[in-house]
Amino acid sequence: MGRPKFNPSTDVPDLKGKVALVTGGNTGIGYETVKLLITKGAKVYMGARNESRATAAIAQLKSEGVLDFPGAGQVEWLHLDQILPRTTRAGAEDFMRRESRLDILINNAAILGHGYQLALVDAKIPVSELMSTNHLGPFVLTTALLPLLKKTAEEPGSDVRIITVMRYRFERTGTTKGLNVMFAKELQRRLDEEKVPILSIAIDPGIVDTDGTRKVVRAVPRLGWLLSPIIKFISVPRCEGGHNPLFAAASPIVRERRAEFAGAYLAPVGVIASPKKETLDVAAARDLWETSERAVIAM
Repeated sequence: MGRPKFNPSTDVPDLKGKVALVTGGNTGIGYETVKLLITKGAKVYMGARNESRATAAIAQLKSEGVLDFPGAGQVEWLHLDQILPRTTRAGAEDFMRRESRLDILINNAAILGHGYQLALVDAKIPVSELMSTNHLGPFVLTTALLPLLKKTAEEPGSDVRIITVMRYRFERTGTTKGLNVMFAKELQRRLDEEKVPILSIAIDPGIVDTDGTRKVVRAVPRLGWLLSPIIKFISVPRCEGGHNPLFAAASPIVRERRAEFAGAYLAPVGVIASPKKETLDVAAARDLWETSERAVIAM
């Protein structure tokens, strides 16, 4: 027999009193994750850099009746632009002014299918927009929010988790995808070293039929025309896009089997998988962390 299908309604406990932040929460997988967290009773901050798009997403949640769901939580927009360290820190500081706890951080925001565009940062250092958003953004946000996450973890009965969502198979982001896994594992190693009970997990959401996925697939050289018509047959529906993030962020199984899930890489849904061998290099992961710290200072 295979693994029973994950059911958010029955397999996740009530999250009332919990505070969550989902970056890139106004669209795609992030939106579906926000929706599921609200239905479980959490107060959710939708991290997004565009106010009009965030407002439209919140209006959509209301029109879908998500906020009227019995026991539903609430949602607020958090202005969060992760293109530069200083704008990312500004978002983190705003969050900490507004909240005294953070139980769930889901690093979901990313640039999809933008190849290797360069963003010229303040220090005149050419840095890939993709690298800045997909790796340095989560790195800066997480480290900025760590004091609040650790404070929350000290409270009785707390269950604090940091989830890093990896990107899709069809886009040219293999490098940042690997960095996501290394970041999550090195973060867990450092937390364990400090004896902090926070869980850090990297997850692959799988191929989800979102607008972003379709855009990336259409741009695949020589194969886009072939893959586009069949995407719905090789992907899961958008409504299931938040299942793996939710499992990692709130399933009691994860806390019960902490030794297995701490620093793990999860395939959909909730399956502990083996990432590429190079992402398991502890020394390289430590070097990545230190290099990221230096890059952030330089930027």
